[in-house]
Amino acid sequence: MSYLLSRRLLVTVFIAAIVVGMTAVSIVPRPALAHSGDNEVLAELDTVRDRGMLTNYRDLEVAIVDLDATHQVQFGGLGADESTRFEVGSLTKAMTGLVISDAVERGEIRMDVPISTYLPELAGARAGTVTLQELVTHTAGYAPFGPTALSRGFWAAPVGRNFFSTELTELISEVRDGTLDTRGNYLYSSLGASAAGMAVASAIGVSYPDLMRTRLFEPLGMMSTAVENDANAVEGGWSKSGLPVEPWVLGADAPSGGVVSTASDLAKLAAALLEGTAPGMAALDPTTPAGQSDTSIGVFWHSSTSATGQVTTWHTGQTGGYSTYFGIDRDARTAAILLSDVSNPAISDIGIHLLAERNSK
Repeated sequence: MSYLLSRRLLVTVFIAAIVVGMTAVSIVPRPALAHSGDNEVLAELDTVRDRGMLTNYRDLEVAIVDLDATHQVQFGGLGADESTRFEVGSLTKAMTGLVISDAVERGEIRMDVPISTYLPELAGARAGTVTLQELVTHTAGYAPFGPTALSRGFWAAPVGRNFFSTELTELISEVRDGTLDTRGNYLYSSLGASAAGMAVASAIGVSYPDLMRTRLFEPLGMMSTAVENDANAVEGGWSKSGLPVEPWVLGADAPSGGVVSTASDLAKLAAALLEGTAPGMAALDPTTPAGQSDTSIGVFWHSSTSATGQVTTWHTGQTGGYSTYFGIDRDARTAAILLSDVSNPAISDIGIHLLAERNSK
């Protein structure tokens, strides 16, 4: 799918350029990885390996959801299992989108008012005039990342250090300084997602971690999922080039990528989305073109149509040491979820393949 090209270009702008490209060492998969889970999923992983797609990975966990199958949820892991916690990166944005849509349904916020309505610190700034609707569709004109975080990244990323831990005052300052040169056009912005998440938390009067816990994680029984607020939630992952990377604690940037979760919990989320019972289901409905002719976006959730006509609603995620793919086919009532402790955007290729294979059976 062509959306992968735009996603990879995005990664090149930031994570791949800073985190992955600083060292020439190639990661060597662990020998004799422990296999665990359902034989059917493990066989599918073996097929992926035989096709040469399963390279530059260490611990990997897969969840396949098929609501029309005898066994609706199946797991398969190499060095991990369904209870292993991973950073999910930008999949956090999609989760935040559900909570935002739920807040709209509750009448707590509106999508068509300036963000300064909910973040009064942005009053008087041009960046404060953008709406939540623009932010959740990446058309607000915000930069992909704040320049201060990028600057820290150039010295911290090469040694595997977390360079976010952003305070809200820093986030507000970086948003206020934006020029909005690309407003009206799709430009994927983690800075904009962070602002949107913090704005909704402010409007409701709770912290962002509590917002996600009470509005999404607890209602769906995702008890191993949380916003990462210390360095002990996960062990730390690896860059694609073999560099050990400490956990990312994002602070005020958490809405753009600060959640940790498990394959078991994400399978619960996928099942609820396929059943239509998750909070904020309207987030999945596309409203706006998203940079490619086959892709559009709702409230942070992308939808893409393949050459065979399969419509996938999806989001990916990547931190310095982890990568995630989450894709659902709402018509076929199926989902594929992949979690890895290596920062490798090619995980999306495996996820797309597994979802297509499941739907061809």
